[in-house]
Amino acid sequence: MAKLKDIAERVGVSISTVSRAISNDTSRPVSEETKQKIREAAQELGYKWHGSQKGAPQQVVETKRIACIVPQHLMDDHPYFSKVLAGFHEKMEEMGQLPAMVRTSEEVSDAERLKQMLRETGAQGVVAISWYDEELFGLIQKEGIAILGVSLNDDRLSVPVVDCDRIFSSRAAVRHLIEQGHTRIGFVGGPAYSRQMESEERFVGYKFAMLEEGLALRQDWLINTDWNVDRSYSGVSDLLSRLPKAEWPTAIFCASDMLAIPAMRAVVEREGRIPQDIAIVGMDNIDVAQYTTPPLTSVSVPKHEIGRVAAKSIVDYLDGHYPAGTKILLSCSLIVRESSSYSRK
Repeated sequence: MAKLKDIAERVGVSISTVSRAISNDTSRPVSEETKQKIREAAQELGYKWHGSQKGAPQQVVETKRIACIVPQHLMDDHPYFSKVLAGFHEKMEEMGQLPAMVRTSEEVSDAERLKQMLRETGAQGVVAISWYDEELFGLIQKEGIAILGVSLNDDRLSVPVVDCDRIFSSRAAVRHLIEQGHTRIGFVGGPAYSRQMESEERFVGYKFAMLEEGLALRQDWLINTDWNVDRSYSGVSDLLSRLPKAEWPTAIFCASDMLAIPAMRAVVEREGRIPQDIAIVGMDNIDVAQYTTPPLTSVSVPKHEIGRVAAKSIVDYLDGHYPAGTKILLSCSLIVRESSSYSRK
């Protein structure tokens, strides 16, 4: 059976545009011309367009109206979150549910705009993908609307969350470096939603692995990029330029591949060799990780499956089968490539 992704590729639009067209989202309508192209592609591909044609049979399942809220910069083309969204849409289709209505966090940035979105969409559930606002979460819950977090980590969270086990996975990544003989290991990452990097789960996993082996955490080797790729590049470049090569960290664990890639460039531009001078390990295993020079060692996160589990979880939640406060953590695996495959023992 055809998926939303197949239709999007055929028409040349984003998955969220196809979703809005199929769900007849009146608050963010798709042009009639584009909707017609989507309808034709759906028919050609054998997609069952629920309720779009006169006389179409009614669905047997009780459909739910779900809104996904995603930061703008993580929308369709992001190598991590595009796969999470694709998995979410795919599972919703399989369950006979209406496509989720996708909104950016910028579109619901204050209480009035959020209330307007909830009224216009009639959303029964909200899936917050890498977006957290304590005040607005409280407003959603006050309205009696179910809320589920995806790829969220914060001590203040009181909602169900679907994610990977970032603490365990980060610890495993750093232990891999330690087993290669590294004792001087830096960290490149960003803050949790509390705005403190120290509480972010990947940093916690890094710190745990270091302290287990009695290794020092040098403050000047801990780079808080605020999840900005430019700051990853400049932060690593500045660090290496301040120190003689003999005092460089011999390895760096990066909290995402998107931060690891600019860090690799900074090392090379400072005439460092990867992995002989500095080994690099990333996280997420995005598609491009295998094509960097050298190929990037990375923690493989089940992005597509996270989206699928989130879709089933929010529908189960609305059916009363999902207890509040539950955290579903999917396991990850370390993919070792050339950026760290160099023993210093």
